[in-house]
Amino acid sequence: MLSITTGRNGEIRLPSKLRERYGLAANTPVRVIETRTGVLLVPMTDAPMADELVHELAAWQSLGSETWADFPYCDGDGGTVDGAQP
Repeated sequence: MLSITTGRNGEIRLPSKLRERYGLAANTPVRVIETRTGVLLVPMTDAPMADELVHELAAWQSLGSETWADFPYCDGDGGTVDGAQP
């Protein structure tokens, strides 16, 4: 398991292997998705996904609709549409 520490201004430094795997070059836009138990960082690039990542996402999505309850939708103001506390 990987463990990293946030910097003084909240920045995080990802290891080069992760940056390479997900196509995170300097200034790559990243979508931040808050869940009830953590945060997902999703790179927003035009690069095709690696086959390994395609299979990993397919396996995750096959978990079913109950999994989506872990990902409340944000209303843009930091609140959630389903009323859950982020």
